[in-house]
Amino acid sequence: MEILQSRRPSPNPFYRCAGPNCGLLKGASDRWWLIWTSFGDFNRPVMYLCPWDEEIAAREGTLHVCGEQCAQKLQSQFMGNVIENELKRSALGSRR
Repeated sequence: MEILQSRRPSPNPFYRCAGPNCGLLKGASDRWWLIWTSFGDFNRPVMYLCPWDEEIAAREGTLHVCGEQCAQKLQSQFMGNVIENELKRSALGSRR
């Protein structure tokens, strides 16, 4: 007997918001968002944001976000980290 496995991962009922100082447990609300980052095809750090999708939510590296406020906080952290790393790189380059 052949068992067919679904390509779609089973839903995880225990998603928590990755927003700074949040940790809200996901309920049935469809207001949640997903964020992930990549160096991608652009040779630059890129941040992606999309509405909740169970398949994307199960991917490694995806951050689960309960709403706009937490998404904005994570975006701000991302932007700050990018700028800080660029400043460090340029300072190291000027020392050579």
